[in-house]
Amino acid sequence: MIEIGFNLELLWLLFIVVLTIPTVEFRSLNITDTEPSDRTTAGTVVSQSNPLDFGTANNTAEAAPVGPKCVIFRCSNLQGNTTISNIRFWLNSNSDFVGNNSYYCDITNTWTQNKTVGQVSGGVPGICPTSIPSANVTKINGGDITGTTHDQTSQYIYLALSIGTDEVIGTKGGAGGAFGYSLKFDFS
Repeated sequence: MIEIGFNLELLWLLFIVVLTIPTVEFRSLNITDTEPSDRTTAGTVVSQSNPLDFGTANNTAEAAPVGPKCVIFRCSNLQGNTTISNIRFWLNSNSDFVGNNSYYCDITNTWTQNKTVGQVSGGVPGICPTSIPSANVTKINGGDITGTTHDQTSQYIYLALSIGTDEVIGTKGGAGGAFGYSLKFDFS
């Protein structure tokens, strides 16, 4: 059995002018629930002390699908800024894993209750980028994030894995582990 968790890391791009960084968070949403009526309070905040937990995978006989999980990115305080833009999401570290594994990501405006690993792998981009991509996340229904309300959260980011039979058994990721996703953005 393999136990899988990861840390979401937020990175910011600062310009010549020193600005106060917006206060932001990832929220994990339960995919068995109906679409959240308020994404600013739905689910739980993902943090170092509360990493997103993919659970365990039994990969002894065949590759094991894991997940999916769904997160959103939101700003709780713009700190005097007006816009969060150029949002990029990627898998920045998977060195805890040594087997033949796949890392999936579907970034979408559409909530899909009980989404499957197959649906995530067939989404956009499908295979999660492993280096900083061009902007691949917007606020829900498009555009830049310009506020802190329900309609100013990111698109839904569905995450899933396929753990190969050659993956070494053990705990992977978690707080301080070498399995993580990053999100980078500009603000002004």
